[in-house]
Formats: sequence, C-alpha cells, structure tokens
Amino acid sequence: MTREGHSSSQILQRLNHQKALSQKAQTSQLTSEVFAFHVRNKSGGVQEAVKKAMAPIWENNLLVGRNIFVKVNLISSEFVPGQCTSPLILDEVLKELTENGYKVTLGDADLAAARQCDKAGYVWGHRRLASMYGARFQNLSKDKLIKVEVNGQIFKTLEIPRVVYQADHIISLPVMKTHCLTGMTCALKHFWGIVPRVRHQYHLVVNEAIADIAQLIQPKLAFSIVDGTIAMEGDGPRTGKPKICNVLMSSNDPVALDAAVAQYMGMDIPIHVKAAADRGVGNLDYRISGDKLKSNPFISPAPKSQPIFRWEMALRKTKLKPLFFDTPLFGLFAFIATKYNTFWYYQLQGKKFTREIAETFHGKELSRFVQFQ
Repeated sequence: MTREGHSSSQILQRLNHQKALSQKAQTSQLTSEVFAFHVRNKSGGVQEAVKKAMAPIWENNLLVGRNIFVKVNLISSEFVPGQCTSPLILDEVLKELTENGYKVTLGDADLAAARQCDKAGYVWGHRRLASMYGARFQNLSKDKLIKVEVNGQIFKTLEIPRVVYQADHIISLPVMKTHCLTGMTCALKHFWGIVPRVRHQYHLVVNEAIADIAQLIQPKLAFSIVDGTIAMEGDGPRTGKPKICNVLMSSNDPVALDAAVAQYMGMDIPIHVKAAADRGVGNLDYRISGDKLKSNPFISPAPKSQPIFRWEMALRKTKLKPLFFDTPLFGLFAFIATKYNTFWYYQLQGKKFTREIAETFHGKELSRFVQFQ
C-alpha cells in the first residue's frame, strides 16, 4: 500500500463539499424511513425486489455526482451462501447505476488474518458482474491511502482508501448476519471494511470505533440495501449457518436500517448502533414502508464456543497482547484462524450448507454467477 498526503485545508474542503452534496438526501422525506420487500421465488425475483428497494434513490435524487462506490461484503473466498453479498443483488444494482450513466467502482478489503478479497471477487461472481457492466473492481487493501481527520472517540485520524475518499456517494450492500463480536453486522458494521489491515487492533473498543467510522462516512453514504435473501445466523459473520429469509431492507439512514433489521432478527439494538445514533449518524426512530415483515428470530452467536473469537478476545485482554498481535507472531495466529475458517468450518459444515442451498430456488438463480461444489 502507498499513501497520499493532503493538507488539512484540502481535506476539510473536500469533506465540506461532500456534506453539501448529500444535504438534500439527509433532509429528504426518506429520513428514518426503512423499506422492506419480500423476494418472490421466481426467475429474476431477487432483481425485481432490488429494483423496488432502489426506487427511492431515483424518486428523491439521492445521488449527486457521477462517481459511485458500491461497498460489497467479500469476507470469504469460499462460497457458502449468506457469508457475502449475493451476486443477484449486485447484478441489479450495477445494472441500474450504469444504465443511469454512473461511473461505478465496487469492492471490499482483505481481512487482517487473510488476503481473501481478490479470490472472493471471482468466487462470488462480483468480478464477472463488474466486467459485464463496465464497472471497476477494487481491493481496498491495495488502494492508495489518504489520511483524513476523524476527531472521534477512538480515531483522531484514519487512512482510508482513495476510491472511497474520491467517491461522490456510496451505495452499501451489507448482508444480514449475526456476529460473534458485535451481535449483528449490517449497515454500520459493514464499513469496518474501509479501514484496511489495522482494524483488528480495535476489537476491544469496536462499538465506539464503528461509530467513529460511521460518522466519517455518513456524508457520502447515499443508500444501503440489506441482503436478506440468504442471511446468516449463529456464529457469524463467517462460520454461521445460512438462513433463507427472502427479504430486502433499504434506507438512506443506516442507524434506522440497523434498528429495523435488529427487530426483524429478534435482537436488541446493538451497542454500536446506539453509539452511532448518539453521534448523529441516524435516527433510532423509524417507520417501515413497503411489505409487512414479521419478526424472524435468528440463532444468537455464541462467541465463547467459537474458538477464534474466544482465544483472540482472551489474549487481547492479557499482558501477552503485544506479543501475539504486535509482532510477527500474529502471522501464526492469522494462519490458524484462516485454516479454521477455510478447512474446519468449510469442509465440515460450509459445504453441507451449500449443498442444501443448491437444492432450493436460490441455488438455481445463483448458479448463473457461481459454481456450487
């Protein structure tokens, strides 16, 4: 990775410009309105629901400027439905954006313990879709970094990928999942991925760190569409159990969206969502428009029984933390974590889950973009 320096005045000028661009979106009638739609089990049913979920973008002119970054989830280079953003969701999003003349870049970052993003882009069909629609795929961990002021509770400054910094607006495509560290990952936790490589050092203060990042990104974030076609419950975000929900939820308010998703999942509103609300990122009060959704309780994560999370958090709280996480020894820990995810979980559970999904409506639809093993 390389870095680009910019003066404080240049940074502030750009951030103020972004706030001005998004002012219309922030003050529109959509504030604290969450849209919900069922996905019909028919050919093109997912794309049809995405089109409905995106309609408020066009009806309210939420995209000012032509340079759009689409933040996807590519946490896994193995294909287990529910881990990453469905290519069926991305298909319709790219179609609508490019047909309306927007210049689109899509991407995610590598994990601290694995360099999975590039391979995941192929496995999950995202690179193929980028090529189909004339978009660009960017591994955020390989992009140039630009230092910006945050002045948050955890971060005073952050180095963010240039593609994020230069985007006029961001469209976010998180997956509805449980999470061993934060309880739930959705619209807000999704942006943990714009801080390449160093974010694992902040797991002990993750809730306030997420709120800091959300506060930084909020002026650029035009809209979020939550992929609840196949969600993940249990020990998410990577080693859980796929859960077919056949729903999409969307909003221009990520706090309201996460609060609504938490209610749907049968969970209390997570701490990081409340922290973001306290920073003025969004509103915990919301109304649902579109289809009526009944609560669909998820199996809660059990971090004490998930060995990677259990040992990581235990070691971070000891005097051994600098040894394990601030020296080359971290490479060994990362290797063990990667092997657990890619071998133990994937071979013993993930493949079984994937075969089950392959026999459903979603299997037939997804097979247009991915290969089932």
